[in-house]
Amino acid sequence: MDVWLELVTLLIPGFNDSEDELKRLTAFVAGVSPDIPWHVTAFHGDYKMTAPSNTTPQMLHRAAAIGAAAGLRYVYAGNLPGRVGNLEDTQCPQCHEVLIERHGYLIRGYHLTARGDCPSCGFRIPGRWSDVFTEQRLAFPMRVQFLPADQTS
Repeated sequence: MDVWLELVTLLIPGFNDSEDELKRLTAFVAGVSPDIPWHVTAFHGDYKMTAPSNTTPQMLHRAAAIGAAAGLRYVYAGNLPGRVGNLEDTQCPQCHEVLIERHGYLIRGYHLTARGDCPSCGFRIPGRWSDVFTEQRLAFPMRVQFLPADQTS
């Protein structure tokens, strides 16, 4: 169908962070394709959901390790810029060269060939690629202002 798919899981402590649930989720995804990128992101209490504690970097590392053990090749941790080590970056699954360096939403380095190959070992990285990274759209997440229902018109 020529559709690129990536999955995002908001990791909420005490809600969807059990080892069993993460193992079943990542085993299913890896069974569809180990090349589907999985982004496990940190929850922080806000608005109407403030009761659970915030997701820690250690919780994201644990979830990412479960995803990697299930066979997923592209596991990312997010929503805690600079606090999850190399889990923000895209690495070659064959030689482990850093191919795309990130800090949150900011792309700090782009090291792929025009075809999406690792320049060090030639491993083909699945996805949609360009010969060079040419545009940074956002360095920070967008801020959305929600208005009360009676002020939305």
